[in-house]
Amino acid sequence: MLIFLKIAAAILLLILIGFTVRTLQLSWTTNQQSFKKGTVTQMPDGLYAGSVGETKVSWLGKKFNLSAMTGINLFANADGSTVEKYPFAFSVGKGSHDSISVIKIDYDYGNNPFWLRLILDEIVEVAPGEYLGKLQLRIIPGYPFTLSFFSLTKSS
Repeated sequence: MLIFLKIAAAILLLILIGFTVRTLQLSWTTNQQSFKKGTVTQMPDGLYAGSVGETKVSWLGKKFNLSAMTGINLFANADGSTVEKYPFAFSVGKGSHDSISVIKIDYDYGNNPFWLRLILDEIVEVAPGEYLGKLQLRIIPGYPFTLSFFSLTKSS
């Protein structure tokens, strides 16, 4: 039993080191520099198309309801239809790694699965109707790991 605990602890430590390295790598990117220059001048409302750089993903974007300060993600199904899932609440606050104001998108909300409740997105406006976001994982309280950047663009 002791050997199992040692192996589990070693695996957990390696995972945390990997997340730390990823966060540090992303802190030196042009996306991070753009993120630090972003603002919160206008809160998102309505449909925003999403992208994760050049990576093809089933995630299509987010739909924000400003009056309720909630929203939901949009995904493409295998048959080409769109499905809404993974609701969230959003608010303005200080960035987790930056001292700038950001819009925090919190998935510790509703009936989301446990693994999703660990996600905290932060977005800033980089141009009118355009937001740059960070996908962050909350494992250690007070220090989320940045896993990726994403973009949101207001749909017409």
